[in-house]
Amino acid sequence: MLSRHAGPGDSLLLVHHLLIDCERRPRVVMKATLQLDPSIDIVANRVPNAFLRRHPPRTEAGTRVSARVSARQQDEQIRQISRLAAGLDQRGALVIFPEGGNWTPLRWRRGIDRLRRRGHNDLAKRAAAMPNLLPPRTAGAFAAIGACPDADVIFVAHTGLDRLVSVRDLWHSLLADMTVQARWWRVPAADLPRDADHETQVEWLYGWWERIDAWITEISHGAAITQPAGTQPAVTGESRE
Repeated sequence: MLSRHAGPGDSLLLVHHLLIDCERRPRVVMKATLQLDPSIDIVANRVPNAFLRRHPPRTEAGTRVSARVSARQQDEQIRQISRLAAGLDQRGALVIFPEGGNWTPLRWRRGIDRLRRRGHNDLAKRAAAMPNLLPPRTAGAFAAIGACPDADVIFVAHTGLDRLVSVRDLWHSLLADMTVQARWWRVPAADLPRDADHETQVEWLYGWWERIDAWITEISHGAAITQPAGTQPAVTGESRE
């Protein structure tokens, strides 16, 4: 499951739906900092999950480690994601958030700048045209897809939590009901570009991200939603929390 990541609690809502409504056994790729919460640290480490460090570790002097160490860390992250995906059974589900973190205006701008610095000007232009999403990080997503050849992919879009960016937003949200709208699309295993070259895979993922961004924009403006060609709607629904 490749999901948008925006607003507090979206991962919990998704896991709850998988457990209760779909009767699945979810595995989740999460940020390592979540282990600072003792309850998450104890519970989540007793079941198959992966905690990934978003940034290279620092030395005692506060400087970033070398590119070689950073590359080893990325290799370890890919290994963890592949391990989770390879161990899926018929009742399993792997949840991964390709954006790498919740959407914020600053992270959105940084994501676009990162693509430009790496010479991916075409991808940066496409990312700038998706105001609702961060640019997807492709390595982890395709590590998961490649490690489980028989698995379908579900793309998850949602809106309703994305306006909660600051602590003040969270505090005020406690005083009112919230409506979360979600849309899932299923892509059968046979239609996934597992054997394609990297450029084709990136093009495919960005194409889906553009579809998700368009859905969020349409929902935000109250317009009718159109079904992307060649896809199967998995779940369409609305939940109130």
